Amino acid sequence: MRPRPSARSGVYLNETLVFHFSADIDPASVTRESLAVRTVEGSVEAAGRFEVEGNWVRFLPDLGLAQDLSDGGLKPGTRYKVELLGFPAPDGLRSAAGVPLSHGSLFHFETAALTDPPSQMFEERAPGRRSGLSLATDTMRPEQSIFLTSEEPIDPSTLVDGEFLFQPLHGARSEAVPLDPILRENSHQAGARLELRPRRRLGPGQYRMAPDLSISARDFGGNSLWIPARVSQWASVQVREAGENQEAWVESFLTSRLRSPLVVPDVDGAAHWRQDGTVTVRYPAAAGSGREGHVQWGGNEGRTDLHAISIHLADESEVVLSALPELVIVRTQGKLTLDGTLTRRSGTADGMRFERGTRLSDWLLDASRRNLGWTVLVAGGDLVVNGEIQVDGPLLLVAGGRIRVTGKVRAQNLEVWLAGSPVGAGLDPTASEALIVLDPPLDNPLVEPLTFAVLSGPMPPAGGVMRWGRAEVQGEARNGRFRVEYLPAALRPGEPKSEWGLVSSPRDLLSAPALRLLLSLTVEPADRGSRARLKWDPPVIDDVRLQWEPGNR
Repeated sequence: MRPRPSARSGVYLNETLVFHFSADIDPASVTRESLAVRTVEGSVEAAGRFEVEGNWVRFLPDLGLAQDLSDGGLKPGTRYKVELLGFPAPDGLRSAAGVPLSHGSLFHFETAALTDPPSQMFEERAPGRRSGLSLATDTMRPEQSIFLTSEEPIDPSTLVDGEFLFQPLHGARSEAVPLDPILRENSHQAGARLELRPRRRLGPGQYRMAPDLSISARDFGGNSLWIPARVSQWASVQVREAGENQEAWVESFLTSRLRSPLVVPDVDGAAHWRQDGTVTVRYPAAAGSGREGHVQWGGNEGRTDLHAISIHLADESEVVLSALPELVIVRTQGKLTLDGTLTRRSGTADGMRFERGTRLSDWLLDASRRNLGWTVLVAGGDLVVNGEIQVDGPLLLVAGGRIRVTGKVRAQNLEVWLAGSPVGAGLDPTASEALIVLDPPLDNPLVEPLTFAVLSGPMPPAGGVMRWGRAEVQGEARNGRFRVEYLPAALRPGEPKSEWGLVSSPRDLLSAPALRLLLSLTVEPADRGSRARLKWDPPVIDDVRLQWEPGNR
């Protein structure tokens, strides 16, 4: 058994504890007794959840909401002990084959301490990413709070009472109303939801957040969540008295403020919430022809330009790419999943850079002509790395969906480049964005249908629905089809889709105070008998209009 983190002091409050065993673990054997995370003083159990995947067990501590960091799974400046039960304990950890862990283990670690001035308390999972705060609604009642959302979790200790101000558009600066922050949701998967509670009842009229404030709120990397340029673009908020018995929310996808980062299972990739008024499919022409079909990877890979429909590298398996100093491109039309280890050992030259606006197809053509030793992975859907990538020379990861990394990605001389939407803690913190354009294909290259999907955040963000009415969806099927489904807003990360409570009409949700949208788009392969289907023309969703009767919020 190998635990991580290996450093036993200064552990971040959101750091994942990882335990690697020599054989696959029986998930039923992982309990609070067989793998216990407790404080040394008082033996208080750390709040969080376990994930079992093959021969890995992960403990993910809960993120706190309190400004003093007292309610998180791991408390600051606290010593913890981790006890693993093995033989001869009858209720200890065991393998999937029923073999008990050979012996128990005990180790200790200590979390980062609060200091003055403050030091970093949390691990940043997406280095360089800065999402900022977004206003969650444009109408409210006088007795309600304002809600802000962030795609990144918030460091609760950086919230300060009264720092936010709500400014009447028709009044003087002195009339601004101080707001006290209350963190309602905070997670790596779904981001943060922040309630701002006015210190006095608001009168009817139009308001806005004061755009020129110095706000202390920070994400886990210490980056400010207050972006004045974004705040100044917010629409004003209308405060109105109760009286109307119908309210509506029109989601036009013009901003990403209500896009959820939660992963939709059982699809080929994440749909593209473009912020131009549509949800559609972002698909790079460089994803290839799919001529090799579905590939179960392993062993030595001698092909230097592999075209697959999908690739899966199983856990505990390894694939070794060409050791020659030449360009290697691995392409999938759908998902590329690496649960095992991908390695490449070759002495290479660099010599290639990214010019802003260059098309990916043109860059690859130039790289091919020069035959430099880059390693390039291109997925039309999601590119998922749960295992490890270890390559000599530069590495470029491309995804039409999302680049999702929970394992490790390393390249020689820190030459890791990303083109897509990166998410995950396993990326080298020096990974850089490749400023290139994921140009779409002109003709339809698909061998099989591909499905892309994305979840929204809660709608309306402030909740308060008494009864749901009808929904109207506008979109175009083009060379495929689209579907909008509805589910209650209370969604736990990692919960299987079968438990989401999906319905085809919001009316079926009855009195759910808020809901989420599941937006799914399927692109069909080319139909040689149809001139229209020969062109690349994926479906789009334009607008979703929701109606409801409000309750008391």
